[in-house]
Amino acid sequence: MMFLSLSAKAEERLTLWYSHQDNSFIELLVSEFQKENNINISLVQFDPEKIKAEILLGAQYGGLPDLVIFPSDFIGLHSLMKLSSIPKGWLSPELSQKAMMTAYVDDKFWGVPVIQGNNLLLYYNKKLVSQPVSSWHDIIDTKQKWLDKNILPIGWNYLDMYYFIPFLSAFNGWPIIDGEISLNTPEMVKALKYYRYLSEQKIINPECNYTCSQSDFIQGKEAYAINGDWAYQDLKKAMGDALGVALLPTVDGNVMHPMSSTIVLSLPNYNRHAAHKKTLIKKFAKFIQRSSIQKLVYKETRLLPTSDKLLNRYQQQATGDEKILFKQFELSKPMPSTIKMSIAWQAMAIGFKRYEDGLSAEKTAEFMQHIAIQQWKRLSKK
Repeated sequence: MMFLSLSAKAEERLTLWYSHQDNSFIELLVSEFQKENNINISLVQFDPEKIKAEILLGAQYGGLPDLVIFPSDFIGLHSLMKLSSIPKGWLSPELSQKAMMTAYVDDKFWGVPVIQGNNLLLYYNKKLVSQPVSSWHDIIDTKQKWLDKNILPIGWNYLDMYYFIPFLSAFNGWPIIDGEISLNTPEMVKALKYYRYLSEQKIINPECNYTCSQSDFIQGKEAYAINGDWAYQDLKKAMGDALGVALLPTVDGNVMHPMSSTIVLSLPNYNRHAAHKKTLIKKFAKFIQRSSIQKLVYKETRLLPTSDKLLNRYQQQATGDEKILFKQFELSKPMPSTIKMSIAWQAMAIGFKRYEDGLSAEKTAEFMQHIAIQQWKRLSKK
């Protein structure tokens, strides 16, 4: 957790929690807002794996912030997180329908989409790779060349199920189908077996987490890395012209479809605030949707705007890395924002640990579904 206070002899104070890796994006929003408003905004950055638990704890025992910025799938837990709904009038008319629907659950809006994308893609080191691979077969076929140089062919956060989803998609599977949790499927079994097969091929270190993998890639210890669009700016700063960007490799000729979502601004306990603080929060929510602010964020970070008009313009103008970023976003599939998706994440994570401990793929898929259904029944009774 990191704490930062951005202030300038301010009279009002707000606290904002977030977990996005590119903290320059958040700081940019806040500093631009403070240029027009006499306010102190305290920023608290959490590890992406911990912020959900922190918000749930804050909702249960007290201590919630005024504002949170997090992935849109969190809003499925709006009731447990004590989020206040967002009036539709707060949303910009330029907001894309796709982005808008990521914030819409249970007939209400629970967040203001700030940026979109949040999807995985393939990075490579141009000092090591002249032409990026297009399939997993290519990575496996050339693995010995890298291993002989004491370089891992590829790295990613293997135990994080967000990275598993594109493999599931390549086998035509998806965790939520027609609004229902769908984990005990032949597609899940095939994806689990293939995922383990890649680990057995020694092309990746399955024990290397997100921080470890990103660090190894930057240091030239990995030829390729799977990471999110959120990491582009950090990688570019660290590697400069050595950074390459490509589409995710195909699996037996099948395209991988990473999940995409929006990063939304949500309001815990908004209705309990005094009138003057409510006015300030609304002002901030509208400010971050301004066309000028969306342009500035894209210019500085290459994070995709939620405005249809701006998105289309930048896509038409895109060249080089930007062209790949847009193309991979087009190949992504929206992540459901329902509570069932939150349940599915937990069930997949627990089930995958069993799989790593030796449970068969078939039994793992069955176990994942069982956990998910039991959790859904428990939450449905509340």
